[in-house]
Amino acid sequence: MKVRVRYDPQPRRFEMSDHPVPEHPAPPETILFVEDEALVRMDMAEFLRECGDRVHEAANAGEAVQAPESKFAVDLVCTDINLPEGMDGLELVEWIFANRPGVRIVVTTGAAPRTEIPRSVEPLLAKPYTGRDLLDRVKRALEQ
Repeated sequence: MKVRVRYDPQPRRFEMSDHPVPEHPAPPETILFVEDEALVRMDMAEFLRECGDRVHEAANAGEAVQAPESKFAVDLVCTDINLPEGMDGLELVEWIFANRPGVRIVVTTGAAPRTEIPRSVEPLLAKPYTGRDLLDRVKRALEQ
């Protein structure tokens, strides 16, 4: 069996394109999703992952407080107001402001909060919400 190799004495020409070189996509944001309702937490966390974000989950404020103390940095915390076992979501937000400045916050609720909402966490994302509603609110919070 013979293989033919063709020698082309003409150099290859490359043309410049008017199209910009695509930029590398931004690294994924790291979101801590704090929700006591397991199905809501798993569903919304999975949706955010499918949208390209890294998502860690917590079922209550105690777990959420431990998360930033571990090995990963958090860009945004999304928390429900009414959480079981200790701190509620608003107390968690106060802890984040005091201990993790720069972390963005999204607050959700399905019931009337027990206390007045600080201006720093308004507007609330009311339950029930869709994955798209959540994603829009997360993107807006990260852009601030």
